[in-house]
Amino acid sequence: MVLVPSIISTLTIVLSSATPSQASALEKLSNGDYQFCSQIDPNDGRDGAGVCFNFVKQGDRVDGYYGYPHSGTFVCVRGRMEQGQIAGNGLLLSWPGHPGPSIVPSQYKWQLDSHLTLRNGYLVRSIKEEHGRVEWIQFDEAVLNIDGFHQYSTVKMRPPSQLCKWDEP
Repeated sequence: MVLVPSIISTLTIVLSSATPSQASALEKLSNGDYQFCSQIDPNDGRDGAGVCFNFVKQGDRVDGYYGYPHSGTFVCVRGRMEQGQIAGNGLLLSWPGHPGPSIVPSQYKWQLDSHLTLRNGYLVRSIKEEHGRVEWIQFDEAVLNIDGFHQYSTVKMRPPSQLCKWDEP
């Protein structure tokens, strides 16, 4: 059974410590599919190394997800590139085997790395499945720092459209 997010929250991804040239380079990307990862391309058949931000850019719009390849742990993101940041929407899906954080009213540092900080989380949906509860957790604010990430020459991860079903109920 493949679970995909279906509820959206506000998520702001800020390239706060990115160098001006990197922020400008991100904004100047042509329309297309992109993958940026925290480690260089392993060129060994894996989809990526480290944590990755995989997205589609169309104009100033970005639709994608941030997470570890093949882990099942990711945050869907969509929004607009504005002055070195992506401001938009996001959602974290939690299920047995891939638990999300406990809901916290203040700040949560994503346990898998130090690049993503989430704030003001709250549960928006919870359903009981055969193997446990599936929860959709929204965060009103998030900060993702991809300074130092490496742009891969080809996208190796699944397309965001396969994992991030924004318009499904």
